Amino acid sequence: MNETIHIYRKILRNGIEIKIKRKKYQITYPNYIWERFPGSLHKIFADSLSYIATWHLPLAENKNIVYHFNHPPIEPVFFKMLFYSIPMNIFEFNNITTSDILQKFYNANFKVHFKGLNHAHAGKIPKRVLKEKSLLFFSFGKDSLLTYGLLKELGVSIIPVFMREPQSAFENAHKKKLADNFYKKFSEEVLFFPLTIGRLRQTKDLYWGWDLLLSQYAFVLVPFYFYYQTKYLFFGNEQSCNYSIEDGEGYLINPVFEQSIFGMQHLQDIPKQFFINTHVGSLVEPIHEIFITYILHRRYPEIGHFQMSCFSEEPEAKKRRWCTKCEKCARMYIFLKALNISPERVGFYNNHMLEKQKEGLYTIFNQTNGKSAYGGSGLGKDEQLLAFYLAYKNGVKGPLINKFKRLYLKTVLKKKDKLIKEYFGIHSSLSLPSSLRRKTLAIIKKEQRKALDYVHKLVNN
Repeated sequence: MNETIHIYRKILRNGIEIKIKRKKYQITYPNYIWERFPGSLHKIFADSLSYIATWHLPLAENKNIVYHFNHPPIEPVFFKMLFYSIPMNIFEFNNITTSDILQKFYNANFKVHFKGLNHAHAGKIPKRVLKEKSLLFFSFGKDSLLTYGLLKELGVSIIPVFMREPQSAFENAHKKKLADNFYKKFSEEVLFFPLTIGRLRQTKDLYWGWDLLLSQYAFVLVPFYFYYQTKYLFFGNEQSCNYSIEDGEGYLINPVFEQSIFGMQHLQDIPKQFFINTHVGSLVEPIHEIFITYILHRRYPEIGHFQMSCFSEEPEAKKRRWCTKCEKCARMYIFLKALNISPERVGFYNNHMLEKQKEGLYTIFNQTNGKSAYGGSGLGKDEQLLAFYLAYKNGVKGPLINKFKRLYLKTVLKKKDKLIKEYFGIHSSLSLPSSLRRKTLAIIKKEQRKALDYVHKLVNN
C-alpha cells in the first residue's frame, strides 16, 4: 500500500495553520481583519482552506491522503472546477491526453479520506449590510488596471489586492516597485497578501496545484469580505476566457476555465457558503484583450502607464518588468503597435520584438513550443492576426511583419470585417452586477465608437 500523508489543521488567533508531515504552512491575516470574521465560521473556513491548498497532493505524491478534520462543504464546487480545468495541461505538455489527466484525477480521489462529516456552523450568523466597495485582484496587468479605472469612474471604493506567490520572486519584486509608485501617483495602497501555501504547488511534471489559482485566491480573501463589507469582488476576466476548443479525443477544453462565465458562476458559491452576498464577477467580461488595451491607454492613460503583462519567469525578468522572452510580452507588444501606443510608455524598451529570433513567441507562427495553456491552444490566433494586420497598416516594420504579409495578409483581408466586429465588439455581460452594468456598458460603448473610428480609418487608408 502507498504511504499515507496525514494533514492536520489548526485555527490560530489570526488565521489557519496546515501541518503536513513535519512542515507547517500558515495563512495569517491582520488582527483587525480576522477579528471581524465571525468565529462561528472559522471551522468551516479552516477545513475548506486546508483542502483547497492540498487537493493536488495525491496526484503529485501518488500517496493516500487522510484529512484530520471534517469534509469541507466547498469540496464539490472545487471538484467540478478542477474537472473542467485540469485538461488544459495538454496544451503545455507533450505525450499526454485529456483522458490520461481525467483518469489520474478521478482515481486520485479514491485516495482521499476525511475524518469527519459534520460541517455545521456554530452560533448565529450576523447579517451584513454591504457597502459600495470592491475587492480587486490587482496584478498591474491591463485587465486589472482597466477594472480599476472603471471602478474609479463609477464611484466604487476599491481595495486592490496582490497575491504574493512565494515561487514568483521576480514578479513580486517588480510589482512591489510598481505598487510604491502607484501609491505616490494615486494615493492608493495595494495590499500585498503573502500566500505561504503557494510553496505546496508543484513546479515539475503537470504543475499540480496551479490549476485553480484564482479560485483559491477568491477563497483566501473570505475574511476580507467581512471586514470591508464589500459588495463586489472583481477579477479581470475578458471575453476570450469563454472560448473552448475540441481536442483530438473530442473533449471540449477551455484552457482558462476558472476565468470563464461558468467558472465565475461557481465561484459565487464561495461567499454564499459564508452567508455573505459579495458578488464575484468581471467588469471587462464583454470585451477582448485588444479592445481592453485600447480603452485602458486611451481613456485612462495615467493608469495604463503602470501596465506589466509578463510571465516574469525568465532570467531577463530579474531586472526588467518586461522580460521580452515570453509569449505575453510578445502579445502585448503587437497589441500596442496595432493601436499606435508606444511600448516605451509602459517600460517596454526592447525594439527587437519583431525580429526573426522572436518568431516562436507569437501564436500565429508557433502554437506549441514553450506556450502556456492559452497560447498552446491557439485560441488567441485570430486576435493576434488582427493585431499584426493593424500594426502593418500603422507602418510598423520588421521581419515578422514581412512574414505575416507573406503567410496571412490575403486571408486577413478576406475576413477583416469579421475580425474587427469580433475583437472590437461588445459581448456577454453575465458576470457584471446589475447595479453597475448599465453605466459600465455605457462607457464601453462610448469607447467602442472611438475605437472603430480609429480602426476603420486605419484599414481604409
